[in-house]
Amino acid sequence: MENSNSMDRLDRFSIWAIVILLISSFALISYHLGEARPVRNGQQRVTAVTSAANSEVEGKCKVIRNIIEGGNLGKAEVFVREVIQRYPYEGEPRMLMGDIYIRRQELIKAVLEYKEAVDLNPDYLDKKTPLFQGKKLKGAVKEALDEIEKKIKANNDDEAMRQNRKVIYYLQRRIAGSCG
Repeated sequence: MENSNSMDRLDRFSIWAIVILLISSFALISYHLGEARPVRNGQQRVTAVTSAANSEVEGKCKVIRNIIEGGNLGKAEVFVREVIQRYPYEGEPRMLMGDIYIRRQELIKAVLEYKEAVDLNPDYLDKKTPLFQGKKLKGAVKEALDEIEKKIKANNDDEAMRQNRKVIYYLQRRIAGSCG
C-alpha cells in the first residue's frame, strides 16, 4: 500500500511539472510572438519612409538634371549640395555633382564624386540595371588619370595628386570588375 501511495505522489508531481512546463512554454512563446510584431511594423515604417525619401530624391534629381541641361551649373551645384547634405547615403546626387564637374572640365573632382556615387550605389556599374553608367565613368576615369599623370610629372612632390590617383585607380578596378 505504501508503494502505491508513493507512486501516486510521484505521478502527481510529474503531471504537475509537465503542466507547469507547458504553461510557461506557452507564455514564453506568446511573449516572443508579441515582441516580434512591433519590429515588423517598425521595418514596414522604415521601408515606407525610405521609399518616400527615394521618391523625393528622384524628384529633386530630375529638377537638378534639367538645370544642368539648361547650363546653369552654379544653381545646380547649390541644389545638389543641399540634396547631398539632406540625403548623404544616396548615390544619385553624387553622380550629378560629378556631371557638373565634368561640364566645368574639372575631371579629377568629377571622378572623385563618381567614386562616392558608386560606393553608395554599385548599380551604377551593373549593366543589368537602368542606373548603369559604366561607359561614362570609364571615359572620365581615363581622362582624369591622364590629367593626374601630367600634374605629377610637372610637380613630382604633389601628394594630393598621388592620393587622387590611388582613389581613381580604385574606381578603375571597380569598373573593370563590373565589366566581366
